[in-house]
Amino acid sequence: MGSGDASLVEKLKLQRDRFIAFAFAGADLLLELNDEDVVTYSAGAGEALYGISDAELLGRPLSDFIFTRDKDKFSDAIQRLRNSGRLDHTPLSMIGASGAVSRMRMAGIKLPQFPTGYHLVLSRISPLATSENDQSGQTADPRVRFVDMVRQRLNEANRLGEDYTLTMFDLSASKFGGTEPALLQSFFSTLHHTLEGCSVRQSSAGALNERAFGLVHDKGMSSGDVHEKVNEVFRQFSGKVKGASLKMHSASLDMDDSAMSEEDLGKALTFIINGFVRDSAKFAIKSLAEGAKVAVEDTLVRVRNFRKMIRSDKLTFFFQPMVNVSTGTVLAYEAFGRIAHDKGFFAPSQIIPFATDVGVIGEFDLMAVRKAVDAMKAGADISSLASVAVNVSGTSLGNPAFYHSLIKILEENKPVLARLVLEITDVARIYNLDEARRLLARIKRMGVRLSLDDFGSGGAAFDILKILPADYVKIDRDYIFDAREKRGRSVLRAMVSLTHELGMTAIGECIEDSTMLNILKDVGVEYAQGFFFAPPAVDAARKIKYYKDHIKVAETTAAE
Repeated sequence: MGSGDASLVEKLKLQRDRFIAFAFAGADLLLELNDEDVVTYSAGAGEALYGISDAELLGRPLSDFIFTRDKDKFSDAIQRLRNSGRLDHTPLSMIGASGAVSRMRMAGIKLPQFPTGYHLVLSRISPLATSENDQSGQTADPRVRFVDMVRQRLNEANRLGEDYTLTMFDLSASKFGGTEPALLQSFFSTLHHTLEGCSVRQSSAGALNERAFGLVHDKGMSSGDVHEKVNEVFRQFSGKVKGASLKMHSASLDMDDSAMSEEDLGKALTFIINGFVRDSAKFAIKSLAEGAKVAVEDTLVRVRNFRKMIRSDKLTFFFQPMVNVSTGTVLAYEAFGRIAHDKGFFAPSQIIPFATDVGVIGEFDLMAVRKAVDAMKAGADISSLASVAVNVSGTSLGNPAFYHSLIKILEENKPVLARLVLEITDVARIYNLDEARRLLARIKRMGVRLSLDDFGSGGAAFDILKILPADYVKIDRDYIFDAREKRGRSVLRAMVSLTHELGMTAIGECIEDSTMLNILKDVGVEYAQGFFFAPPAVDAARKIKYYKDHIKVAETTAAE
């Protein structure tokens, strides 16, 4: 071999290494296949994630490991790769030697320096991931997606004159102990695919949350048959999921909806599914019609009682400061709305889910904004120098009536808008981000500042930062706690850098001690909020306070 050939070989090896590095930046497994689709090279976490070792893969067609239902899709994907030289992420399912099924995305490329064969990368998909038909990239509540699917199947059943059944399973009472994450992932993926296999057209199953699933099936697959299939999955994993205690609750409902409107149908399904997820052990509804009747009665009572409860004279704010981590000055006071009852208060965790569930969260948000601006104008409970942050739910922003009422309140209170911050919670519930961007931009032009709550959590995707015109970003508490370790600190520093590049100010939540405050300073977070400075209090915003002593304590701790 000449020096030129040796140099070419080295270059190809280097390019291959670069490709591997690039592939693993966003994938779990890298494969090389020859022109007969036989695996000639395998590297990555195939055994841990898919239950398939490199040795099992080598020398065998990859199609041997593709779930039966997806084999045609796999063949089409490979043909696209051969024709175009590139394959974008395609959802498929793999099945290991043990029978465990794993959802994954497959992408591929044909490199010119490899005249025969091609490369594939595989990436695991959670059972809760957005359906492959959803190309929006937005994360939706799995229950919302499931309700939409069930409604489609009901319309189909009515057209065909078929009788469909809705069956739900809840494993939230199970204990999985020290089960390896990859094995647990495989268990739930296998369960999900088993339910799909039992469902109408093998595509009518979905997740209700992390531990609950549901499916629509026809008379060809009875409820008893579905239960037996699920029990087979339990038996398959019983000896592998170490320390686990599997406990399941289930419910099956007749789906005769002939007397319901589309709106009533959606409400009934939502009520039924929420009730099952909330307490599957006590769930007793047997039909869709029964669920609709109970839903109407329950909702009317709850809305009536809640509206009585959230009268303005019962709404009280508890304020907590957001403090500059270097100077101790206060950026704003977050207003936590609490409802007085007897001699105590309902906490936000009791109010917000309830209001969202019965559909009156918008009314509560409007009352909170109105009470906050009135208090700023009055000056009795809030200093004339203080800014106030009021929470507004992403659910409310999707309601045109709420938006118009909010604009009216803001236009009537222009003198205090420069001191008002609207903190958007439950960002994932904003179903139309482009519309929300337009609405929030108008609010910003009025002088109101905007903040995104719980950034980085499951409810706040990174791409939301690109879309919504926020001034501040509150980083989810889990990232703050994880930053006590080196790896977590690197992640937090990267998140903060991203917010800065987008022109936003970062705020760290739930700061409990000087160590956590010093972590924020180290990674570049400008403001902190938490019990280290002060707990939420009714009178916290009446007089501006500086927290220089707290900053000095943290600096002394850092120097030790």
